[in-house]
Amino acid sequence: MISRFTYGFVLLAISFHVSTFAFDLPVNQQQADSLLEVTTNHIYENPDKSIELGLNIYNNTNFSRKSRARSLMLVSLAYTSKRDYQKALEYVVKADEFTKDLNDKVLQIEILFRTGILYQQLKIFDKSIEYLEKTEQQALLYPVRDSVGKLLANSYTVKGFIYKDNLNCDIALEYFNKGIKEYQRLKNTDVNTNLSIVHYNKGNCYTLLSEYNEAIKSFNKSIAFAQIENANSLIAFAQKGLAEVYTLQGEYRQALNLLHTALNKSNNVGDLVLNLGIYNGLFENYLALNQWDEYQKYYDLYAKTQLGIKLSERNSISASLEETSKIQNQNLNALKRRFNSRLNWIFGAIIFIIFGVLLVERKNLKVMKSLRNKLKTIQNKK
Repeated sequence: MISRFTYGFVLLAISFHVSTFAFDLPVNQQQADSLLEVTTNHIYENPDKSIELGLNIYNNTNFSRKSRARSLMLVSLAYTSKRDYQKALEYVVKADEFTKDLNDKVLQIEILFRTGILYQQLKIFDKSIEYLEKTEQQALLYPVRDSVGKLLANSYTVKGFIYKDNLNCDIALEYFNKGIKEYQRLKNTDVNTNLSIVHYNKGNCYTLLSEYNEAIKSFNKSIAFAQIENANSLIAFAQKGLAEVYTLQGEYRQALNLLHTALNKSNNVGDLVLNLGIYNGLFENYLALNQWDEYQKYYDLYAKTQLGIKLSERNSISASLEETSKIQNQNLNALKRRFNSRLNWIFGAIIFIIFGVLLVERKNLKVMKSLRNKLKTIQNKK
């Protein structure tokens, strides 16, 4: 079973260092900017507090519009980390409206990217591609490439996610490689988590293509980049992916060792999707080794976790249907407006033609009347 790890990419700009920090409410502009940056770096640790802080800054009109716009982005990211994509999209749309009169191209490009990735999460792929292509167009036009290079690389990578999720791994790998090339061009350490995630997804693609040696290389690269940042969730995902390759190769003991290591890494992460994949790998490998007690133990944990995910995803499915309906209504309204506009133009043209015909007819009547009068005058002279 090939699990997917694309949801966390919305937080690719976030480091995964584990530490504690205070959520004291800011009292001035400098504190607000500083706290927004720190909170974004720890958004996984306490998304509810991040939402509270973001809304507090947004509602305080003493802070700059740029800080208030970024606070809306923080709230959107926090809801994304909670997998509440409907609320996340609501706040990124609000941020987009709030920044229309701001001369901040980088922020606007970031909003385009965040919107695109939320549509990807909702599986509205055509809208996602639309916003990602806008992201790339604006980023490539921006004069300072390094300021938007990470967003450009992110956009390429999310396109890779979309093609991978639609089982077109050959195209996905092309976009993953474009993303990696752009990250490496930046030449800084802030992209280690990004590179870990991209290599993880490359590993999954190679596994689907049965190119196991390439998959192993990709998963090991993913682990190496994640270890630099002490990103336990990323390490666990990559270990799980590597274990899947070993399972497919019949190396069940080696796979189990990796899966137990991944399970220990994931204890403090609390990610249901990650746990589901690990439990799935554990019970499959124990089944292959005919260790029935261990198989039953992890199968039960798998079933329990799967139920929790279904309950969590129900809201996302509802959001997707609602958003699709909204888009269809917008398209229908646009079609109605175009139809009414054309109808009005046709009616206007008809009225103009009728008016023209009446004028010509009136002119003809006057000419005929004048001719009759002249003819009558000539007859009277005779």
